[in-house]
Amino acid sequence: MTVKVSVDSKNCISCGACITICPDVFELNDENKSIVKKQPETAEEVECARQSEAACPVRVIYVEED
Repeated sequence: MTVKVSVDSKNCISCGACITICPDVFELNDENKSIVKKQPETAEEVECARQSEAACPVRVIYVEED
């Protein structure tokens, strides 16, 4: 199973939950908005990306199966 992770950075509120949960996949850009650092490659990274999606208070993280 391959997944694609994306972030609607424009609407990100910079809470940092995604980075705390999944620092290998997410990082903050120069505007302190979440971005995808790299697409998940392992089952653990996919799981933490899904946890980040669920934890995002403004629901701007999307984990979709390819």
